[in-house]
Amino acid sequence: MPRFPKAAFLQTAFLAALLLVAVPAPNAAQAQRGDAPVEPGQTFTARVLEVTDGDTYDVRRSLGGEVTIRLHGVDAPESAQPYGTAATQAARRYVGGKDVRVSVEEIGRYGRAVASIEVQGGNLGAMLIGDGLAWHYEQYAPNETEYARLQK
Repeated sequence: MPRFPKAAFLQTAFLAALLLVAVPAPNAAQAQRGDAPVEPGQTFTARVLEVTDGDTYDVRRSLGGEVTIRLHGVDAPESAQPYGTAATQAARRYVGGKDVRVSVEEIGRYGRAVASIEVQGGNLGAMLIGDGLAWHYEQYAPNETEYARLQK
């Protein structure tokens, strides 16, 4: 088995280390969609491209780039769960293909931007909870008193 010359090994190791330092790592939200980094506290307008389920949306920002949004303070049934299809269809009626205002609260554990969504002056989370198709996710949004009131 041929030996790897020490000088070549050191040169390769140096170049690999330099590459790791020189190429910035994407933040979590950028990694999720690949082209639109977002940060907590940002507010932007976007068009809803896809409603994955009652609480997950893909949007295209008006300034460019796509972002996956997890609705803040709301939990909706998954598509395969009871009422999941109804929640997804209601969300599509409210925001599918429409321009919305997105306010990023945080970057979630799965790399999605966790945000509230406003459409034509109404809060999407409140609409879904008011329809009985989603729940107030108190663990992550204890101060959302409107959500708590609508759920009762």
